[in-house]
Amino acid sequence: MNNSQMGEQILEGLGGPENISHFTHCATRLRVTPKSHGAIDKDKIESTPGVLSILEQSGQTQVVLGDKVEGVYNEMLKLPGMKNVGEGTVDADDNDEKKAGLLTRVFDVLSDAFRPILWALLGTSMILTLIVFLQQLGFFGTYTDLTGQVVNIDIVNGPRLSDPDAAASMLNEWRLKFPFWFILLAASLSVLQFMPIMIGATAAKRLGANMWVGAAIPAALMTGTFQGFADVATDGVVQVPFLGLTIPLYVMNYTGQIFPPLFAAALLAPLERFLKKVIPTMLHMVFVPMLSVLILVPLTAFLIGPFGIKFALLISDFIGNINEIAPWLVGALIAGLYLFMVPLGLHWPLNAVMINNLQTNGFDFIQSPMGAYNFAVFGVVTGVAIRARHNKLLRQTATGAAVSGLLGGISEPSLYGVVLRYKRVFPLILVPAVIGGALISMLGVKSYAFAFTSLLSIPAMQPAPLYMIGLAVAYFGALVGVLIFGYDSKTSKKALEDDATEGETVADRVEENKTSSVAAGLAGAGVAGAATASAGAHRSADQASGTTTAASSSDSAASADLPWAGSNNSGLDVPAPLAGRAIPLAEVPDPIFAGEKLGKGAAIEPSGNTVYAPAAGKVIATFPSGHAVGLRLDNGAELLIHVGIDTVSLNGQGFDVKVTKGQQVEAGQALLSFDRKVIEDAGFPLVTPVLVTNTVKFSEVSAKTGEVAPGDDLIQITA
Repeated sequence: MNNSQMGEQILEGLGGPENISHFTHCATRLRVTPKSHGAIDKDKIESTPGVLSILEQSGQTQVVLGDKVEGVYNEMLKLPGMKNVGEGTVDADDNDEKKAGLLTRVFDVLSDAFRPILWALLGTSMILTLIVFLQQLGFFGTYTDLTGQVVNIDIVNGPRLSDPDAAASMLNEWRLKFPFWFILLAASLSVLQFMPIMIGATAAKRLGANMWVGAAIPAALMTGTFQGFADVATDGVVQVPFLGLTIPLYVMNYTGQIFPPLFAAALLAPLERFLKKVIPTMLHMVFVPMLSVLILVPLTAFLIGPFGIKFALLISDFIGNINEIAPWLVGALIAGLYLFMVPLGLHWPLNAVMINNLQTNGFDFIQSPMGAYNFAVFGVVTGVAIRARHNKLLRQTATGAAVSGLLGGISEPSLYGVVLRYKRVFPLILVPAVIGGALISMLGVKSYAFAFTSLLSIPAMQPAPLYMIGLAVAYFGALVGVLIFGYDSKTSKKALEDDATEGETVADRVEENKTSSVAAGLAGAGVAGAATASAGAHRSADQASGTTTAASSSDSAASADLPWAGSNNSGLDVPAPLAGRAIPLAEVPDPIFAGEKLGKGAAIEPSGNTVYAPAAGKVIATFPSGHAVGLRLDNGAELLIHVGIDTVSLNGQGFDVKVTKGQQVEAGQALLSFDRKVIEDAGFPLVTPVLVTNTVKFSEVSAKTGEVAPGDDLIQITA
């Protein structure tokens, strides 16, 4: 499935363009503020190949796509009705926004303000990483610093000399000697230094205000006119007379600051709405921006700006003081907590502090131990890719996540594609991450550029060799942990072992026929579900925790005799779920099924009255009408088994569903039964489509025709 097809299916699941009030994306997620959450079809979105997860946070729907997000987002903007959606502003009166807590909304605005800038920030920071790396290698030569030591030339921070005039003269010499590299240095610092203007624009837009007015407010404080106050300030303060009062103006350097423009944008949005209410519409264009700037630039200069800088310094100093006393503790906490902060979006405030540290101090001590978390996650998914050698789909997911993580530093594909699916790996991540993070901080490693932590960004952390030691501990510790302890829970493993023992007789038959569909399914999914076909119906009531899911005694008897191990299908193939005559989908008297709109497959004119699970898997959909059931098989195929045509109109009459959504089922377990007479008397066709709804994930899906019994070959799938 290409990006355009993914976008179409996701947009349908979101309820179409008419259900979207705000649409944007971050590094790994589509972020959508819907008008109605009830119009969203989560199952449709989650079933889209390439979608890692779907989250609901503070009224926002987040579709996790990993490194595909930019391409899918751009394709979605091209779809009909999406032209004017884009990165629209969120209505200030949006009910979902009001329902969210204040802290949650702050985090949302913070992340949405950073998101548009992230690409440029990471790109320019990687240039800075390259320059720092070359400096460490002595590429630019050496000089004698104020301590009398011969050190490498540092064009980023300038020469360290006791005489300021001599330092300025030497820096000019370096500019003349390395003009090309100073141009690249200017490029690398462009986003970081003018961050307030960019943040002012994006934050204002996110809050519903004019983005260019939001940019103009911090820009005013970065002009030479305002910065000229530094030449006349006394101890950094200028006394400003105003309406008979004397107001102190604290002259500060706003270059690279994050919080002042955020706070200013937070005031701009309600101020702009108020002005639009009291000023006639014909005068909005002139007087709304004029009064907004007239009010907020002085207010930011006198109050908001200094408060924002002090607020950032307070956070930084608090963490920094702990880091001075117990650096290992800071490193351990950051590396350990990140696993829980990323899914909740709570890592964005730390990113703001990191950027503030880089601009204020020239280095940061938070980002380096964070790398231990990332590499522990990458180590786990690498281990899963190795261990899951018989599960092709999981292995592909884990391999792709590991590669995108190690080279791009993005942890979300690993997090949502593997980690959150297998909770057993949590301690396998936490232990090496905490140890690696504590080690990195204890060794005094600091970051000198903002970058996603990956193999390519290692030079941004110095000393790099010490940083690599911490990364190695985190990565290989997690990798070895998975290889030793696995990624499946002990509980599920024990249950499967019990199942295999209980179904010993059938298992012997499977062993004798290694080429059967069940044997291949066992190899592909790593389970012994087929070995329990004879016992599955007897245990289903217990497995459903008292719900009415057990098959009847006749179902049990039939299940015991099903030829589940008697065919030659591969692990991806789908046996027949009920008895009858298989026909092509084109012969189904329904244009949706016949046109394969819901997926390829086959249809069966039933001779029996019970639908069985064709292979081990999970029930992902049941319906109040009882006429259909959706399965996600352990081999990766997703099925819809739809009994009859238009039978939803019977409102459940004649149907007996024996499973519940979310229930794990075994091959041969009864899913539902139906009363043929009720359906026929109502005048509905009994023909039953069996569809592979995620057809697009496979290169080919074909089907057999003719008489079939439950468990016979029906649908052939080629990966």
